[in-house]
Amino acid sequence: MTEASTPHSSPPPEQLPWGIAYLREDIQDLRQDLRENIQGVRQEIQGVRQEIQEVRQEVRILRDRVDDRYELLLKRIDSRFAWTLTTVIAVAGVIVAAIKL
Repeated sequence: MTEASTPHSSPPPEQLPWGIAYLREDIQDLRQDLRENIQGVRQEIQGVRQEIQEVRQEVRILRDRVDDRYELLLKRIDSRFAWTLTTVIAVAGVIVAAIKL
């Protein structure tokens, strides 16, 4: 009687009707396929993460190169500005000296 009074207990697979057994096998196959798909997605995500890290590294390298060139350009502009300013002051001095003569 105890076996008949427990409706939640599942009978062994050989006692199940063939349709339920077939559906059970299909569900197991679907679960296995789902596990494989999830594993594939995880591998793809890991690959994408690695590519993102590589791109970040390349961006850092490019940023450093741009910063270096920017500093070099600033130094060049500063030196040319200084030469130009010095030349303008010298020419202005020559003009003032020529006017006073």
